[in-house]
Amino acid sequence: MASGGDLAAVKQTLLKYKERSETTDCLKLTPFMKCIEACGLKQYKTTIEASIWALFQDKAKKIAIDKIATDVINETAADVIAKKRKITKGRAPVDDPEVQALANDIRAKIAAKANEETKAAKVDATTARLTDVSGYTGSHKERFTEDGKGKGKDGRVETVENSGYVGNYKGAGTYDKKH
Repeated sequence: MASGGDLAAVKQTLLKYKERSETTDCLKLTPFMKCIEACGLKQYKTTIEASIWALFQDKAKKIAIDKIATDVINETAADVIAKKRKITKGRAPVDDPEVQALANDIRAKIAAKANEETKAAKVDATTARLTDVSGYTGSHKERFTEDGKGKGKDGRVETVENSGYVGNYKGAGTYDKKH
């Protein structure tokens, strides 16, 4: 079995791939497959998709991260070893030393990604030019502040002031002072 530190690192890596809208510590198949691929374990994708994921998923087709870190990885290793040994019915026992070695290797590769930063999106020249608000003209430039932040509704909607003066009149509110 993996040590406590490795298991915590595996869970930390899996949490990075959790969907933003997900409130529980569960993963669906697609984010888990992205994690597997990013960790260099692409050769196990078919095994997980075809035979392992369906055993552990709930009605929402999710599996708890704790269960993925332990049971799913163990069963994946057992299935891979069974295919390697050409066992036709069932899987290799989970407590088999070869299965445990493979499961620990999978966990180690996932745990290695725990402290790595996620890659920032690359911004090409076209995207940089289109998102630079200093080049905006006309009514579009009114929607942003000097530092490029959006003004929200103030930048989109012209508010009507029922003061009795025309919009751009500079001497508003001075009538009473003169008369």
